[in-house]
Amino acid sequence: MKNKSYTKLIIFVLYVCTSLFAENEFKRLGKSGFSFLKISPSARAAGMGDAFTAVANDVTTIFFNPAGLTNINNFDFSFNHTNWIVNSSLISGVIGFPFGQRGALGISVISFATEEFEETTIFEPEGTGRMIKAGDIAIALAYALKLTDRLSFGLKGQYLEEFIDDDKAKGFAFDFSTFYMSGFRDLTIAMVMKNFGPDAKFLTKKFKLPLYFNVNTAMSLLGKQGGPIQLLLSVESAFATDYRDRYHVGSELWIADMLALRCGYKFFYDTEDWTIGAGLKLKIGARRILIDIAYSNFEEFFDPPLRISIGGSF
Repeated sequence: MKNKSYTKLIIFVLYVCTSLFAENEFKRLGKSGFSFLKISPSARAAGMGDAFTAVANDVTTIFFNPAGLTNINNFDFSFNHTNWIVNSSLISGVIGFPFGQRGALGISVISFATEEFEETTIFEPEGTGRMIKAGDIAIALAYALKLTDRLSFGLKGQYLEEFIDDDKAKGFAFDFSTFYMSGFRDLTIAMVMKNFGPDAKFLTKKFKLPLYFNVNTAMSLLGKQGGPIQLLLSVESAFATDYRDRYHVGSELWIADMLALRCGYKFFYDTEDWTIGAGLKLKIGARRILIDIAYSNFEEFFDPPLRISIGGSF
């Protein structure tokens, strides 16, 4: 009885928070910094149109919903590479493992880098001949705890750094999330507040973090997880401080719990829309090797991003 009351209270509080954020906080407040945090590191999630907050059943959930780390039962890892626009790239790595009887820990690193570009000044707008570099890094630690058999809570803290040549901006951000399993047809409900933290400062100018509040529901339309076939549908709403509300829809078809086919669509984005992806799961005894790839459609003047993820479980 106590667990049921606790679950209802958590869900009610999160519902109220969602309503308040949707009405008051999540209006256009201008551009934010650390834009690399908006790029999806995971090929699996990207293939599903980033409708992944309530899927959250592998170690890359640390990027989307840290509460989902309670779904991993072994030492899991994942390395991810994204060829991003304008010859830039996003590289990330994550490990996760159970911690205590009802908890789990995760550690992740993200590195974003652009190709070198020529310095320009007011007096030399055509370029000085000096090449400079720019990039970002995020180092995160996450903890997830099962509050009940169906409800988990997650917390992630991360250190952020952005640099252009010798100038740097530093910051801290936190994610708070929940993950609820209904017990009906693998139906899950998840909510996450991402990138909550103080304003960062670059030289003399302050800027806000890209704050998000995502609500997601996922459900098996056919079969169940781990069965001979499973068709999963996921629908997600994303409220942002620096853009209009956005929506993600994605699906994932597992065949023989070995081959995955994915597709998704992202609504109200300036550049992205439909996505596709595929995955392969190889079982070697008690170990698993996961290979995922995803393609995102972009506007004509951008090269489409290609993502590759390689992970496993020991």
